[in-house]
Amino acid sequence: MSITAITSFYAAGATSAVRSAASSQGTASTAGTTSSESTTVSISNEARLAAAGENRIAVPESIRQDALAELNRVFPQDILDEAKARLEANQGISGSSSATPGLGNLPLLPENAALLAQIKSEMHAARAANKEGMTNLTPYVRLIQAVQSEGWKTPMSMEDAQREVDIAQAMAKLTPAASEAPLSEAQQLQKDQAAMAQFEKELAGEVPDKLKQRWQEAGLSMPESATTTFPQSIWLGLAKAAGIGEDEFLGKARELAGSYKGDSFLQEIEKFVSERYVASSGTTTST
Repeated sequence: MSITAITSFYAAGATSAVRSAASSQGTASTAGTTSSESTTVSISNEARLAAAGENRIAVPESIRQDALAELNRVFPQDILDEAKARLEANQGISGSSSATPGLGNLPLLPENAALLAQIKSEMHAARAANKEGMTNLTPYVRLIQAVQSEGWKTPMSMEDAQREVDIAQAMAKLTPAASEAPLSEAQQLQKDQAAMAQFEKELAGEVPDKLKQRWQEAGLSMPESATTTFPQSIWLGLAKAAGIGEDEFLGKARELAGSYKGDSFLQEIEKFVSERYVASSGTTTST
């Protein structure tokens, strides 16, 4: 499952938990002593406050404080240096607003697949252990993202994954805030709807429009009609449509990762797929 889908899944879970807490609160306050069950329900003050919020997904103060502490973190110099280097290597291609190469979710090395399973297990355990309905799963989701985005390259430990999370956080902190005027409620709704529509297309295995536009601007010939089964990376679908087997593509990607970074790395990946697609005249492979 992609990081976007994971985040959406647990956001939905949090919403359900808030509604459940609200329902339990109402039952406990209105049923009086007519039901023996209502007198045994244990709901924290934080859960009650979260359930009382209107028109938003309120979160308990403990989770809010965790997020605030994360925002105020002071990163060590080596993390800041790496974050600055990655930002410099990711200026965006052809005006793209995306600053991160889209190569996450490639098949993981076996040891990294095991690490990902461990993190997911801990996340589920943390959620199950919280009887009040809401747990701060953000750190786990970010660890999952780090393993998925980097774990296809080299073997990772939990410390490696955490370092990748720290670098991503530092990059976000170093990125200047957008200077555009805030969107109106109607504009924000339109933007959210467009993003959701694009997400639905990608779930269905379609190539994102922004990638098609970039390939056209760069003069690349890509198998734009290729599809991929979610949550597999779209790059494997493109590679197979270009006549490249999975093992060969991953080997080439890892080879290129040793020489190129950021936007240059993504451009080399695209160039590799394009050249093979032209050479194969659109012949696909099932390997």
